[in-house]
Amino acid sequence: MGVFVARGVCRVVLNGELDVETVAQFKEVVGKIRECTLEVDMSGVSFIDSTGLKSLLDINNEWRQKGGKMLILRPQPDVAEVMRLVGLDRLLEQSTAPAGEEREE
Repeated sequence: MGVFVARGVCRVVLNGELDVETVAQFKEVVGKIRECTLEVDMSGVSFIDSTGLKSLLDINNEWRQKGGKMLILRPQPDVAEVMRLVGLDRLLEQSTAPAGEEREE
């Protein structure tokens, strides 16, 4: 899991599985990020379970309550299909293109 920052955009790059075993680390990393547009790059996520789906929804809701914006980037087709089946594609903004250049934090 990596975090990159550029021009008011914070990108968290996820790899592997977003599930009951990895959600705590994801939430911890996101909890340290402040005042930026949050991009969650899911291009490396091969599997997501209900815990991972809920974490995305919870983080999105928390971010919006703070006046921020969260964007899901490039989910793998299988992951995107799961998100579509449970209706998260209508609740979470998604994009195939990141907002800006990146630099590692």
